[in-house]
Amino acid sequence: MTLINYIQTAKDFADSYGVDRLDRLMTLAQASENSLITQPSGMNGNRGDILQEVEAVGFQLNAWLKNLILSTPIEVVRNAMAVVEENERWRIVKNREGLLVEAIRNQWKPNISA
Repeated sequence: MTLINYIQTAKDFADSYGVDRLDRLMTLAQASENSLITQPSGMNGNRGDILQEVEAVGFQLNAWLKNLILSTPIEVVRNAMAVVEENERWRIVKNREGLLVEAIRNQWKPNISA
């Protein structure tokens, strides 16, 4: 990915979600990068596994979404994916990745139905 692509991605994110959220995401990404460097190598493998899991169910991951996922507890990401799947059953999802981001940020959990 070129520098212009990174800048365009950041601009698009800021346009959609605001500069404050972009700053927060950058802080989370930096904290995540620092913690991943200091964690044992087995932990890094688990973090990469969640990215593969998210991609395997059809989400398109860009750099900032990957950083968000990597800076979020795995259980929160899995719950968010379940929220998207649940909403898709009701056919009310227009932007899967956008719903995933909101579900992660707000730590939404899927409804448990019988």
